[in-house]
Amino acid sequence: MDRLTKRSQRVIFRIFLVLILSGSLHQAIAQHIMVRGRVHQKDINLIGASIILEGTTLGVSANEQGNFTFLLEPGIYSIAVSFTGYLTKTITFVVQKPEYLDIELEEDSKILEELVVSSEASDYNVQSVEIGVSKLNMKTLSKLPSFMGEVDIIKSLLTLPGVTTVGEGTSDINVRGGSADQNLILMDDAPIFNSSHLMGLFSIFNPDMVENLEFYRGGIPPKFGERVSSVLNISLRNPNSENWHVRGGLGLIASRLSVDGPIIPGKLSVMVGGRVSFPDYLFQLSGNPALENTTANFYDLTGKIEYTPNSKNKIFFTGYNSFDRFKVASDSLAVLEINASSSEYDWETLNGTLGWRHDYSDRLYSRIVGVWSNYSSAITSEDELIAFDLQSSILYKGVKADFVWKLGDKHTMDFGGSGISYTINPGALKPGSDVSNINAIDLPQEQSREGGLYVSDEVTLSPKVSLLIGTRYSMFFAEAPATKYLYLDGEPKNLDSIYDTLFNEGGEQYYGGIEPRMSLRVNLNSVSSIKLGYNRMRQYIQRITNTTSALPTDRWQTSNAYIKPQIADQVSLGYYRNFKENMFETSLETFFKHTANATDYKDGANLLLHPATESAILQGTGRAYGVEVQAKKNKGKLTGWVNYTYSQSHIKMESEFEEEQINQGNWYPTYYNKPHAVNLIVNYKQSKRFSYSANFTYSTGRPITYPEGKYFVGDVYVPDFVNRNNGTIPDYHRLDVSMTYDPKTKKERKWKSNWSFSIYNLYARKNAYSVFFKPNNQNVFQYSKSVNTYKLSIFGTVFPSITYNFEF
Repeated sequence: MDRLTKRSQRVIFRIFLVLILSGSLHQAIAQHIMVRGRVHQKDINLIGASIILEGTTLGVSANEQGNFTFLLEPGIYSIAVSFTGYLTKTITFVVQKPEYLDIELEEDSKILEELVVSSEASDYNVQSVEIGVSKLNMKTLSKLPSFMGEVDIIKSLLTLPGVTTVGEGTSDINVRGGSADQNLILMDDAPIFNSSHLMGLFSIFNPDMVENLEFYRGGIPPKFGERVSSVLNISLRNPNSENWHVRGGLGLIASRLSVDGPIIPGKLSVMVGGRVSFPDYLFQLSGNPALENTTANFYDLTGKIEYTPNSKNKIFFTGYNSFDRFKVASDSLAVLEINASSSEYDWETLNGTLGWRHDYSDRLYSRIVGVWSNYSSAITSEDELIAFDLQSSILYKGVKADFVWKLGDKHTMDFGGSGISYTINPGALKPGSDVSNINAIDLPQEQSREGGLYVSDEVTLSPKVSLLIGTRYSMFFAEAPATKYLYLDGEPKNLDSIYDTLFNEGGEQYYGGIEPRMSLRVNLNSVSSIKLGYNRMRQYIQRITNTTSALPTDRWQTSNAYIKPQIADQVSLGYYRNFKENMFETSLETFFKHTANATDYKDGANLLLHPATESAILQGTGRAYGVEVQAKKNKGKLTGWVNYTYSQSHIKMESEFEEEQINQGNWYPTYYNKPHAVNLIVNYKQSKRFSYSANFTYSTGRPITYPEGKYFVGDVYVPDFVNRNNGTIPDYHRLDVSMTYDPKTKKERKWKSNWSFSIYNLYARKNAYSVFFKPNNQNVFQYSKSVNTYKLSIFGTVFPSITYNFEF
C-alpha cells in the first residue's frame, strides 16, 4: 500500500511538473511577437538566404519558399539579409504587432567576383542540420554544359556525389547503391513515374519553369515516404504577381516558350510554358535507309495559377501534360524473324495538383495539397498479320497535409499526414486488325492504398548542437486481388506449382510500421561541423523490369500477399569544413544502407504480360556502403566543384530451392554497381559577355554476366552462363564543354538574350552501354566454335549544339 502511495505521489508530481513547464513555455512564447518575411529576387526564392539580427548572434536561414520567421519582444530591430551573388541589404523595423517583411535582393554587379554555384547560403553546408542533401537552382544548373542545348535536371544530378547511371541514353539514376525505381521524384508534389523524353535523351522538366530542387540521399525528412533510396523534390517558379515576363529558347532538337504575369496584380497570377521537339528531319538527312523513316518527338505543357485573397491564405494549382512518340523503321521483332516492320512506343504523363496554404496564427501554418497523376504507355504495330495494341497505366490519387509550428527562433515542429490510392492496369493486349494472329490478353486491375503520419522536431540544443528528430508511420492496404494463385507447399513458385486459383477472394493484405528519422549537427567551430544521420524508409510499389535500362512501357507492381515491401535502414556520418570566408567548401560523407526484401528476377524471366509476377520476382537482402568527398569553389572568375565517390552495392538471394537462388545464394554485385566515380565541373567567367564551362566525368564499368564455358546441342554451340554479374564492361569517361555569349545590351532594355554553344563528348569516346554475345557456329569443327563479343555504344561521337535563349 505504501509502495502504491509513493508511486501515485511520483506520478502526480510529474504531471504537476509538466503542467508548470508547459505553462511557463506558453507564457514565454506569448510574450514574443512573430515577425515573418520572404527573401527573393523577382520571382526567384533565395533558399538558404542568411538573415542576421544585428547586435546579436541570432540568425536564421530562408526555407524552400524563401520564408523566414523570428519571435521578438516589442522594440526596434535591424536585420542584415545576405545571399551569395547578391548585395547585402539592411532593414530596420519596429515590432509592436505581427510584421511581414518582403525583401528583394539585387544581384551584385561585380559578377566577376561573385558567381553563384549553389542555391544555399554561404555557410549553409556547415550550419544546417541536414546531411546528404543538395539544393540547387536553375541559375546554377544553367552554367553546366548541356546535351543538345537543353539544361537537363536529371542529368545534372549525375554531377553530384553518390549519383550514377547505368549508361548514356537513359534518364534513370542510381543513388547510393539503390535501383532506379527507389527514387521518389516530385514536381510540385505530383509524382513522376517516368522522367524521360526521347527514350532518355531529355528529361521531362522544362528548365524555364523550374525554380529550384532539393535532392535528399541521406537524412530524409519524415514528411517524405514512398521510396527507400532518395527524394528529388522539384519546385516550379511562382508566377510573377507584378509584371509580365516571357522566356524561351530555340534549339536544333527542341524549343521552348513560357509566359507568366498578373491577371489581378498582387492577387491572381498565372504561368504557362511549353516545349516541343522536331528531330525527325535529322533522321531524314542521315542518308541511312534504316533511319530515314524513324519518328521521335515529344511535347510538354506546364501551367501554374496562384490566387492570394488575403495575407493569410494562398490557393495554387499546377497542371502538367507530356506526350512522347518513338517509332523506328525496324526493330527487334524482325531479328526474331517475325514479319514486323516497326513498332511504335507512346507514353504520356498527366498531372494536376490543387493546394491551399493557410496561416492559422503567427506561429502556425498549414499546406494542404490534393494530387492527381496518371501515367500511361502503349506499344502498337500496324503489320496486318501481327497487328497489336498493348497498353498499361498507373493512376495515383493522393492528399497531403503539412503543418509547421514555430515554437521559437530555435525550435520548429513539423507534423502532418498523407493518403494515396493506386489503380494499376498492368497490361491489356488487343489485336490491331481483323486478321491479326495476336490473342487478346487482359491482366486484372490492381487496387491499393497507402497512408502515412509523421512528426518531426528541429531544435537548437546549444550554439554548437542542433537536432532534427522525428518519425513516420506508414501503412499499406492491398485490396483483394481479382485473381490470386495458390502454390504447392514445398515447391518453388512458378506457373507449374499453381494448384488453385481464387477469384475476388483472399482478403485485404496489410503492411506497415514505424520509420524513425534523425539528423544531428555538432559545430566544432565557426567553419566546421560533424553531422550524423539515420533514416528508415518503406517502399510498397516497384517497377517490374529485368532490362538494364527501364523502358517507358515497363509496368508497376504494388506489394501483395507474396511480394513484401522493401525496408531500408541508412546511417550517414559527415565532416564539413569551409575556408577563406566560405570561398571554399569541403565535405566528406560516409554511409551504410541495409535493405530488406530487395528485389531481383529469376534467370530468363519474361515479365511482359506475366500473369503471376510473384513467381518471377525474388526477394532477398541488399547492402550498400561508400565514401563521398567533395570540394567546391564559390567565388571568383573560376568556380566549380570536384567530387569522388567510392561505393559498393550487393544483393543476396537465398532459398531452399535452387530455382530461387542466384549465384548459389552468395552476395553478388547489382547490375548498377560502379565502385569509383569522379566528377569535375569548371565555370570560368572571362567577361560580362563570355563565359565557359567544362564537365568531366569518369566511372568504373557496371557489372555484366560473361559466359564461363560452353556446351553443345547437336552441332550448335551455346554459351554457358553460370554466375550473374561476374564481369564488368569498360570504364566510362567523357568531357563536355560549352560557351555562353551575352550580346552587349543597354541596361534599360527589357530584352535579354544569350547564345549557348556546347559540345557533348568532346573527344568522341565510344563508351560501352552494354556488351552482348553472339555464338559463332560457322566453323565445321565443333570444339573450335566460339562466341563473338560486341560492344554497344549509344553516343560514340561528338554532339555539338547551339541554342538561342531570350527573356523580356
